[in-house]
Amino acid sequence: MRCFLLVLLCFFCTPIIASPLTNIEPTQIKPNTQALSLNNEAMFYFDYEGEFRSAFDFDRHSYHFRPISDINKKPKISIYSKWAYIKLDNQSDVTDWKMSFGFPRLAKLSVYKKLPNGWQDLLNLDESDPFSKRPVQDPQMYIPLNMDIGENIFLIEYQTFANAPANLQIHTPENYLKESHKSIITNASLTGVVAAILLIVLVNLFFNRNSTNVFYAAWTFLFFLIVVDTAGFSFQYFWPSHNAFSGQFSIFLMATVPLFHLLFVRGFLQLNHYHPTLNKVYVAFIALYTITVPTALVLNTVYFNLILSTLVIPVFVYTCSWSIKQKGPGMRTFTFSLINHLLFLNIFTILGASYGNFIDVFDITSFIKIGYLIEVLLFTVALALQHKSLQSRLLNQLQHQVHALNQTVNTKHREVSYKEEKLKEKEEKLFTDLSHELRTPLTVMKIQVESLQYNIVDNVQDSYNKLMSKIDELNNFIDQLMLVTDDKDIASLLNQEPTNAHVYVNEVFQTCISQGDPKTSSFSVTNKLDRSLSVTLDKQTIENAVCEVVKNALRFGGEGVEISLNTYLDNDFLVIRIEDSGMPLSYEAHQQLFQPLFREEVSRSTLMGGKGMGLAVCKKIVESHGGKIESHNSLLGGLCIEISLPLDNTLHLNAARAS
Repeated sequence: MRCFLLVLLCFFCTPIIASPLTNIEPTQIKPNTQALSLNNEAMFYFDYEGEFRSAFDFDRHSYHFRPISDINKKPKISIYSKWAYIKLDNQSDVTDWKMSFGFPRLAKLSVYKKLPNGWQDLLNLDESDPFSKRPVQDPQMYIPLNMDIGENIFLIEYQTFANAPANLQIHTPENYLKESHKSIITNASLTGVVAAILLIVLVNLFFNRNSTNVFYAAWTFLFFLIVVDTAGFSFQYFWPSHNAFSGQFSIFLMATVPLFHLLFVRGFLQLNHYHPTLNKVYVAFIALYTITVPTALVLNTVYFNLILSTLVIPVFVYTCSWSIKQKGPGMRTFTFSLINHLLFLNIFTILGASYGNFIDVFDITSFIKIGYLIEVLLFTVALALQHKSLQSRLLNQLQHQVHALNQTVNTKHREVSYKEEKLKEKEEKLFTDLSHELRTPLTVMKIQVESLQYNIVDNVQDSYNKLMSKIDELNNFIDQLMLVTDDKDIASLLNQEPTNAHVYVNEVFQTCISQGDPKTSSFSVTNKLDRSLSVTLDKQTIENAVCEVVKNALRFGGEGVEISLNTYLDNDFLVIRIEDSGMPLSYEAHQQLFQPLFREEVSRSTLMGGKGMGLAVCKKIVESHGGKIESHNSLLGGLCIEISLPLDNTLHLNAARAS
């Protein structure tokens, strides 16, 4: 008897536990109702395990239904079904209603109506169905919902993209037409605005080709496709027979757009230059986003992208706090754009809605479009400010360069004028010195001729010899003058041949020593050149040049002059150094030492002989060998002249340095 009572008690109690929805008061539809939101009126069940397959299983799962605010929301990798139990009391005279979900497409949709004898299957759609199977041909998802006057009960199963929450509403025919037209116009206008921005971005990319603008153009183009896709235009007009591909296309857009967004942010802020540590963090996230793109397409889910977009939130927060402190052009506008992205897309859309539905934010596509639109506008303004600043800097640089060029032209003009004046002065000085040099021998020759003419000489033959000697001296002087003043290169006239530098220098030094008098001069010789070192030169002319320098040292060094002869290597040159202990020269004298007809009036007087042509000839000879000759005061007290001759090749040079 007790067992019978227990079974009877369980029989009556079980329906009470299994069917709590029977006591729910229906939502009233008043006569003046045009639209009604059902999210707060309906009871929901999120079928995470896929156990609730049709309305005919309702009795077994009815106790799971709760208000949406009480649902234990869980993030899931795969798409799951959401069930809505709707009880309506239609007190209006309208029976032909339309129901919307706030999405352009649903992965799955089933609608059941409760009849006295059970559930009636009204509609079933899935990803294999084309657009033409929709009962309402609208870019957004609308379905007809026929309601009787009085109480109506509906059970609706739907699956949304990324398991985002849907905005369930019912509309009268008039309100449906109004909302549909407004949605089409709004989405078309938004698409046109984004297309115009994209055109501006592409024009900017054409004139400013760099990686940052490329990433921004790609990101803007993806945003344009997202607007077209969330408006429902892609499924309706591009591939109306491929609903499954439409889902893959949406996944591709949502998985790819954060990648180019990070690339653009990293490039705009130039993190590799200004914040290397943050740059490494961005590079790591870019690599992870790159991996998630094929993963999302293969697994047919953006779950991992949503997790990654959640993890990147602290990075964006830090980036905003860092970029707002920078003083570059457009940085403040860029920071506001990044804050907008963080708020609308990462927090409201991803963290708040798509990923786990922690916040019951509806009209998810509106948040995406509004967030992206504000962001792309601010980003475009930031780029415009940056480019304007860059153009201003370029203009300033151009003006500076034009000014510098003008100054350079003026400077060159002054230099040319100065050189012309100096050349004129040099020519005048040359003719003055030449007149001076010719006057003395001509005077001597005139005296000799007059002496011969009036027979007042003791030895006629001696006078003839002196006269011929002066004529030869003048011929030699004229030849030297022509040599040093002629602009033609004399290298082709030289007999240059490879020569052992060590042996040749020893021979030249011995010749120089033989020109001195041991009683009035002393020589010191140093020659440590490698015996394999080779130099190409005309032996006779170089020997004459070195000997001419030594003669000057002997002539002007004074009584007991000390002369030092040594060699060394300087890069690819063999340097022959001749120093004496005579009187040093002034700075001005060093500047003119190798000019024709130069003699310093005090220390290098004409009373000591010479016409000032020797060193000028030496300079011409050395330069014809590709070398150079320089002078400075010696540590011995007098003059130091260095003759630099190019070596044959670097192999000999390396061997010499190694020794």
